[in-house]
Amino acid sequence: MRPELQVKQISGAPLRRLRRMYDGTLCPRLRRRTQTILLTQQGYTTRAIARITRQSQMNVRRWMHRFDEGGCNGLLEIQRSGRPADITPAIENYLRVVIKQSPRHYGYGRPGWTTQLLAKLLRRQFNCEVTDECVRQHLERAGIVCRRPTWTVKHKAQVQSGYAQKKAGSQGF
Repeated sequence: MRPELQVKQISGAPLRRLRRMYDGTLCPRLRRRTQTILLTQQGYTTRAIARITRQSQMNVRRWMHRFDEGGCNGLLEIQRSGRPADITPAIENYLRVVIKQSPRHYGYGRPGWTTQLLAKLLRRQFNCEVTDECVRQHLERAGIVCRRPTWTVKHKAQVQSGYAQKKAGSQGF
């Protein structure tokens, strides 16, 4: 069994920064890392911290070492490499412009956009293979939500002549 690992005791500004990081972060991974270090400051063992935070003792030790070496900055997320995004910022801007217009302007015989239709448009315009879920996530990030159209009497009245008059004469309306 490995010997118990101890993190140097901190106080003052570094401890306040660690608590602010814990309270203010939206990242669950950073919150768990700061919780790990805060628990070491309270005298918990690596085994107890692993049980409380539901991570392995190896992870607890890793973050204790990172904190010893880099302080609070050692707990922050590092840049990760990965597959580049299919939807670039330029394509996102294009989506913001397109979504405000009718699909009919782009040769589609639909009254409103769907994420599937937007993905089809991006394939045609930019030759990029994206799923409708990918389009939905990018739209959501931009504050735009695609929903099914809500049909009202106005819509029905445009499609069926005399619809509004029929509904006005019905009971309950």
